[in-house]
Amino acid sequence: MKRFYPLFVFFFFIINHSQSQSVKPRLIVLADMGNETDEVQQMHHLLMCSNAIDIEGLIAVTGIFLQPSNPTAYRSVTHPELFQKLIDGYEKVYPNLNLHAKGWPPPFGLRIKVSSGQPEYGMSGVGDGKSTEGSNWIINRVTQDDSRPIHVVINAGSNTLAQALYDYRKTHTTKEVDAFVEKLRVYENAAQDEAGAWINNQFPKIHWIRSIHQTKNFGGPDNKNLGPHNWKPFPYTSKGQDDWAHEHVRSAHGALGELYPMRQHTETDQAFDNPPFIEGGGTIPWMSLVPHGLTDPSEQTWGGWSGRFGAKKVKNVPSRIGRVKPHEEVYKPWEVYTDAIDHWVDPETGIEYHDENTAIWPWRQAMWNDLHARMDWCIKTYKEANHHPVAVINGDSSDQIVRVSAKVEDKLDFDALASTDPDRDSLDYKWWIYPEAGMKPYGTELSIENADQAKISITVPNDAKGKELHLILEVWDESEIVPLVDYRRVVISVE
Repeated sequence: MKRFYPLFVFFFFIINHSQSQSVKPRLIVLADMGNETDEVQQMHHLLMCSNAIDIEGLIAVTGIFLQPSNPTAYRSVTHPELFQKLIDGYEKVYPNLNLHAKGWPPPFGLRIKVSSGQPEYGMSGVGDGKSTEGSNWIINRVTQDDSRPIHVVINAGSNTLAQALYDYRKTHTTKEVDAFVEKLRVYENAAQDEAGAWINNQFPKIHWIRSIHQTKNFGGPDNKNLGPHNWKPFPYTSKGQDDWAHEHVRSAHGALGELYPMRQHTETDQAFDNPPFIEGGGTIPWMSLVPHGLTDPSEQTWGGWSGRFGAKKVKNVPSRIGRVKPHEEVYKPWEVYTDAIDHWVDPETGIEYHDENTAIWPWRQAMWNDLHARMDWCIKTYKEANHHPVAVINGDSSDQIVRVSAKVEDKLDFDALASTDPDRDSLDYKWWIYPEAGMKPYGTELSIENADQAKISITVPNDAKGKELHLILEVWDESEIVPLVDYRRVVISVE
């Protein structure tokens, strides 16, 4: 017999672990600034999303492609000044950004968070007497009296984080070290030195994602396989992506927009097309911190703008870079979370995707639209630009994850009719079950009747006992400028 329960009976919210409108996620970025221009693209993009994130550190570090042994002098040292140059541009558009949204960090507050990490490459740069401004800064931020976890995105080598852990362990108790490690949420882009393997060998409880595939997928995964065509009407090429960026980011979008470079290596580097796909591998790792209502960034199995990763750690996942792999061998065993496989059908083309890259594709159009709109905020008045709608479920307009307890065959009603748009645009609704999401995924696609309406009902399947159903609500505005979306996620635990 089916049972109906008013949904409010089951509602309770994740207070301590999910991000809400009043609680921003904390972020430290380690980047090999100066290696190639995609790092500047990525950090440019990050500044345009900085009202949604507490940026705790911007640390210029080494990596396999930027280190003392590089024959090019410029690419043999770290370049924190590139962060500062971007902040210069941000400072000039900062007043206009404040017309469009709250929460933008003052430029001086960003400047004091810029530093350099280890000048040497890999584990040769870690040890006694090798502390740096960057490694000390990591310790400083982690030990602040702040219960929020710190997300550490590593878009280069990991040895500056390794030095911080090395130093902290030498002067603290095991209990204190465990608490330090527990606060970290690391997302490593491809493993660009062997320090990540060392860290995971020495600190096996650390929450560490090593992405080999999904990390590249804001524009990639490569120059020929570019994923769904999200930069129309420009051509389906990496040059077409740069043409999109020139139109919507670089040209006529203020002092910060002018600093968005074409992605390229040196003129003599024939290994790269000119230009390759935009933003390389360093944007996706922090993107899940932006749309607060979609996911809990600490839950790697849930999926979102930063991708989706396995429920269990995998042993000895190697670097994507051949030159790094031999140097990791000495630190076996280590275990990390890594890319999970999703299934998705592009609703526009009918193309079916089913691989380690797929977890990015359902969200990527929204990401590109988001950057488009944010760049308009640099120069336009409020009336001239578009702004995000606010998704509301059963009267709740917060960004908190909703948890529901239910039994098989229970009927649950959801109502998003109170959703609003600050620009008074009409709204479109999309409800869907994310079958792969969660620690106990249902695993089967579930059709929702009237999934494009504001109100829906779901009957819990009779084979879902002990599983989680992750219900996603997308509320899109119908702006003629560029459509934007707001999300809510409902996690239904089936008893």
